[in-house]
Amino acid sequence: MLNEKPRRLDYVEKVKLRVGDLRAGMYVCELDRPWLETPFLLQGIEIKSDADIEMIRRYCDYVYIDLERTKLVRIDIGAVPVTSYTNETWLVSLEREIEQASSARENTSNLVKSFIQEIQFGNSVDIQLAKAAVSECVASVMRNSDAMMFMTQLRSKNEYVSEHAFNVCIYAIVMGRLLGLRTWELENLGTCALLHDMGTVRVPDAILNKPGKLTGEEFEVIRMHPGWGKDILMSGRNLFTGTVDVAYAHHEAIDGSGYPRGLKGTQLNQNSKIVAVADRYDAIISARPYRKARDHLGAIGVLNKMATAGHLDGDLTTTFVSYLGIYPPGTLVELSTGEVAIVLETNPHNRLKPQILVIRDRFHNPVERYVDMNEVRTGDPDRLYRITKVSQADEIGIELAQYKDAILRAMG
Repeated sequence: MLNEKPRRLDYVEKVKLRVGDLRAGMYVCELDRPWLETPFLLQGIEIKSDADIEMIRRYCDYVYIDLERTKLVRIDIGAVPVTSYTNETWLVSLEREIEQASSARENTSNLVKSFIQEIQFGNSVDIQLAKAAVSECVASVMRNSDAMMFMTQLRSKNEYVSEHAFNVCIYAIVMGRLLGLRTWELENLGTCALLHDMGTVRVPDAILNKPGKLTGEEFEVIRMHPGWGKDILMSGRNLFTGTVDVAYAHHEAIDGSGYPRGLKGTQLNQNSKIVAVADRYDAIISARPYRKARDHLGAIGVLNKMATAGHLDGDLTTTFVSYLGIYPPGTLVELSTGEVAIVLETNPHNRLKPQILVIRDRFHNPVERYVDMNEVRTGDPDRLYRITKVSQADEIGIELAQYKDAILRAMG
């Protein structure tokens, strides 16, 4: 039914498994790399023979097994931790969480704006206030991460610094949750992520927002912002040294090619490595005066290349990219019908068919219509209702932030 609100999706329990431990009867629901980088046509593989295992081994070191669709009576996973896309016992539906996520985003972004003003006036920032705001974000991510991930896509052209801080915070919390970090660890990580780029406040706008290529001298000024961030946070009230470490190290690289100190992977703490991945992803998908934004699929391709080259932590990058999938919440997509839609919620059983909100009809007129792509076909019985393209908002004259109220009304 096209005009009904989206139903709550079933949940999928999964376990991480080495490829060498695969057995016939297991159902692979996720790889350690994007499906598009492999020759597998379907988003899921039932292991039927050793040949299937060998084919997977050519591309993957480990995979995730869907317990519900696995036909084995018992899976021996040893010490491999059990995770899930969501957990029905402590997460709420997207419909219930979207309002809380919106409130957390607004509060956190406003706090970052106030910090920017304080720094510009030469004052220190109260890091305890940041931790309180991040605590609200962590609670929302724990209840339903899709709601918060949707919030990261509501971008405004004139609020890059505050939105970038919020987005990196959420991405880092999500990664930390995937790694099994405890709540207080997630709050510390999120605080580090929220404040990681405070040093950019001291970069002159003429350089930070320059539409053309930076000169060597201008780039050297940019490279100073991690040190400025360290100094700003060192002078802050209720000092948390973890934020200082991450602000100073988030542009370091695993292979030692980063700045400002040329540290290598073993010299970097986990929070710095996590924030580095989150920071790069958000920077790539954000439009800047000197370059256009990349779409989601292009961004994860860049992340994978950076990890392969030794600039980012490979395991953390794989974890994050695998979580994001093909169409994360908030992705703007074009459909086979000629319509334009926003992805609202992923479908763990078929990630090529998420729940969406159609916002433009095939004649580009504004509409508001929910569609569960897993259940709907077009009027043409020979053609599936499918996504044909991932788009950037500015390419088709859409600002996703304009649809926030419509989403809240419909999902509330």
